[in-house]
Amino acid sequence: MKKSNSIFSEIYKLDPVTNCYIIEVGLDQYADIFDEWDPAPFKRRSLDPDLELYLKGSSEEIPLRHPIELMFLMPAGSRNEALEQAARHGIRNSIAFKMYLLRKELKKTQFRLVRYVLLGFVFLWAGQIFPARFGETMLTSLLAEGIFIGGWVFLWEAVSLFFFTDLELYERYRAYKRLLNAPVFFREVSSQSLAEINRQSESDIEIA
Repeated sequence: MKKSNSIFSEIYKLDPVTNCYIIEVGLDQYADIFDEWDPAPFKRRSLDPDLELYLKGSSEEIPLRHPIELMFLMPAGSRNEALEQAARHGIRNSIAFKMYLLRKELKKTQFRLVRYVLLGFVFLWAGQIFPARFGETMLTSLLAEGIFIGGWVFLWEAVSLFFFTDLELYERYRAYKRLLNAPVFFREVSSQSLAEINRQSESDIEIA
């Protein structure tokens, strides 16, 4: 456990007060948090796509057993408490909306999964009784075989939805939920430190 913690301490700083791993993001201005093409106020604006990708990727890299916090680093002398409060609301509203869309997608996927399972068993049952009901002929055997194949196809689709699509959506939902619950802080740093952090963030996004 100590070795694992030391590895993450090299990548992400540990806040000694909150005991949270810090996801740092360098900003030139508060508007950099949000999509530049979205004209809505901060509290209703979508997150910048690159920032969203970076935050979600960082959240997935840090094991769930470790709490996280978001730290936005601003140029010295540029902090504004009113804009920071609006930005916090905007970040949480944007993440909450993403979670709402994922919940809808999960419900659709789960409905399809149940439907495929039911259809699969119905087809397998029909393939089993079809020859017995209509007699053993070449035609009925071929039809029964086709029905059996259709049943297994539906069951495979259900397995695929569960192990790939459903789990992927759940992992994304869990990452967004973690970001939603993470405290958001702002801090001023020097221009040199800010430039270094921005370069690191850009390289992390390219790798992701």
